[in-house]
Amino acid sequence: MEIMNSKLKKYITLSFVVVIAGVLDFATATLFQTLLHVPLFLDMTFAMAVLFAYGVLPAIMTYVVNVICGCLKLVILYGKNDYVYLFTLSALTIILITWLFVRKKENLNKGVNLTFLYILSAAICAALACSVVSGIISYFTYSLNVEAGPFDKIIFAFSGEQMGVLASCIVGRIPITILDRIITTFAGYGFFIIYKRFMLRGSC
Repeated sequence: MEIMNSKLKKYITLSFVVVIAGVLDFATATLFQTLLHVPLFLDMTFAMAVLFAYGVLPAIMTYVVNVICGCLKLVILYGKNDYVYLFTLSALTIILITWLFVRKKENLNKGVNLTFLYILSAAICAALACSVVSGIISYFTYSLNVEAGPFDKIIFAFSGEQMGVLASCIVGRIPITILDRIITTFAGYGFFIIYKRFMLRGSC
């Protein structure tokens, strides 16, 4: 009975963390994209924190909560849903690539310099993979007049005689996506450290 109660408590705690993290990611993205017009996504900081703390599935569920909030916003404010959920594939790519690097926690406990380089490598690799996936999605949704993100003008500025639309959708994303990934991955790791210390203190 005690083991059952302990498992139930962990499940409730995890569910609470996932929902709160998803809402916070949505709120952060709304603040920076919609209100401040920052040309970055900044919508996966807390999903990264959950990834560091709990792994792949909870991180994916965190992003699903974020997408649900985004869909509700579009339906309530604009009466439409568009194809925003297609970019969940980009988030899945980011989560899986990052997880390949950080799944072994001992790799994050080898000193400040190595940990920094490890997380930086994870962020850059995830950004490059995400640029390809998101670029392909943008290419196929371009004809449907669906916004590819906060930097559509930058993407299609690459398009011209030297570069086709598909290539511009991919290449145009790379610089900003790398910056976005570095910021959100390191911020997520920071929130993970804070959360871990808080949980350890709470269990004392």
